[in-house]
Amino acid sequence: MISAAGGLNGVILATARIPFTMSRDGLLAEKLGKLNETSNVPVWSIGALSVWSSLLALSGSFDQLTDMSVFAYWVFYALATSAVFVLRRRLPDAPRPYRTFGYPVVPALFLITAVWLLFNSLQTSPVEAAMGLLLISLGLPVFFFYRGRRELVRI
Repeated sequence: MISAAGGLNGVILATARIPFTMSRDGLLAEKLGKLNETSNVPVWSIGALSVWSSLLALSGSFDQLTDMSVFAYWVFYALATSAVFVLRRRLPDAPRPYRTFGYPVVPALFLITAVWLLFNSLQTSPVEAAMGLLLISLGLPVFFFYRGRRELVRI
């Protein structure tokens, strides 16, 4: 139990940095980008994620939630891996302090596996996969709203 609590603490603190950083980049509400003066922790970001997690917990069973979230994770794993290829093509001379092991074979195999897992999930658990896609798409209007606001501020 102590190990699980420690792991959960790490996940909560790491996950809270995503809306925190997006806020600092002007892609979410400004309040989410504030650190607590005493602890230097993004308390508002943790609170927002806690509310969202509570709503998700009330929406279905644990099995459904894990199926949806695992599917969503694999969508982003595939996107991040494909970004390696895109960035190498667009910025061939960019400094690379970290090298991708086995490039291009290892990332290509991983990307093929990720896409296969996504299609497999769509076939075996279509409701959960569709819900995962729906959850991802719920963030798009928020992203485009704040991105538009950020571009207006630059002008």
